[in-house]
Amino acid sequence: MNETTESVLHFLGVQGTLVSALVHLWMGVPMLVVYLPLWEFYDPRGYLFVPSALLLLVVLAGLYFDRAVRPLLALGVVILLGYVVGYVWWHLGDHGGTVPGGHTHESPLSLVVEHFVDDPVAFFSIVVELVGAGSLLGLLAGGYGTE
Repeated sequence: MNETTESVLHFLGVQGTLVSALVHLWMGVPMLVVYLPLWEFYDPRGYLFVPSALLLLVVLAGLYFDRAVRPLLALGVVILLGYVVGYVWWHLGDHGGTVPGGHTHESPLSLVVEHFVDDPVAFFSIVVELVGAGSLLGLLAGGYGTE
């Protein structure tokens, strides 16, 4: 892989990972603050968002300090794609049963697309996660961290 491509993928991967971690901390910490003292597990997002976002920050620190780069790249890809899959699963599963009456959409695709388009934070977050995961995958495929 040439140096320019590697630099662009590295930049996009780091930015996508950082923004995704910050968005999930921004969304997850308030949920965790509400539900954790009550030992309430009705909405699992806070319990999932905060630890996974902190792991993404560990991925970024490892990349910055050039430690265990390839395993960290793989971990970053898994977490970022996990967010995307989790978003789809959450909406196809009627928000984990937290929406009374469920959804009345005609198809699963229309359900996910409607939620995706109607929520600008979700739209931004999913795009950033896909860019970050794609960039980290590109670095892995290009042999980054094997020197």
